[in-house]
Amino acid sequence: MDPNFRFPPLIEGDYIETVEGMLFAVKGLFHPEGRVVAYLRYLPDPKGERRRGDRTYRRVYDLEETTETLRRRYPQYLSHVESRGLTLQTVPWSRVARIYRPRERLRSLMANPRNELERIVATFADALSTESGVPLERFGVSGSVLIGLDTPSSDVDLIVYGAEAGKRAYEALRRLRERSGWISPYDERAVKRVVKVRWGDTSIGLERFRAIEMRKVLHGVVCGRDYFVRLVKKPDEVEAERSSEPLGRMRLRATISGHADSIFTPCTYQVEDCVFLDADHQHEVSELVSFRGKFTEQAREGDV
Repeated sequence: MDPNFRFPPLIEGDYIETVEGMLFAVKGLFHPEGRVVAYLRYLPDPKGERRRGDRTYRRVYDLEETTETLRRRYPQYLSHVESRGLTLQTVPWSRVARIYRPRERLRSLMANPRNELERIVATFADALSTESGVPLERFGVSGSVLIGLDTPSSDVDLIVYGAEAGKRAYEALRRLRERSGWISPYDERAVKRVVKVRWGDTSIGLERFRAIEMRKVLHGVVCGRDYFVRLVKKPDEVEAERSSEPLGRMRLRATISGHADSIFTPCTYQVEDCVFLDADHQHEVSELVSFRGKFTEQAREGDV
């Protein structure tokens, strides 16, 4: 690889394949010099349950587990990111073997869907584009479909790029769910499974999450399978990341004073009347930020 070559910007939803064959999901819109912040999603494994060509892969979920795996076997994929004050999973550009672009994958899929899952993806994207007036060029498909490791039961992971396009797609999806029988919120049965998977590791009673998950527009069911529509702003629509310093884990109670950007990934919430539940922590907090899709639409203005 030419050491002077610079890849085009990589953003949320893209995937990277490394020279070892590992597959990482790109996180966020901004990255440190020479590296891309990305989390390990699939590891080559002879006993893996996913197959692509003559190679099998194992899907990995837990962030702490994957970080420890990289620390032991591939420490070059961990680095201290100065702007965030944290050691994060990152991929050096010199270790990139291939880049997967959601827009390119959706374009080829729309032209020739090869199975039921791809037909659902194509129909879903086309319906959202038609209802919203957002051109299909602003849509992409991520997740296992993007990298060719999907199974017949895989979820549908769409992406819409751009702030205005995202808002239009969001309202269009809301309308489609209200009048179509093939796109719907989670019902009581499905939401029990979803809540257990997404929030089972929290200390908060799971009952509190059911109503939240059922009201989310960006999460739901399409043609009998889970979907997530990720709305991603373009880098030039977002202020450059401010430097931060980690202070540790904290519990707090606050009132949501603004949630306009809660539909995007990364998502943000403005807060006020913040009280730390741990007495030894007292800091001024005005905003909550998450890079995880499950925290989109998690709270509304006035929620505590």
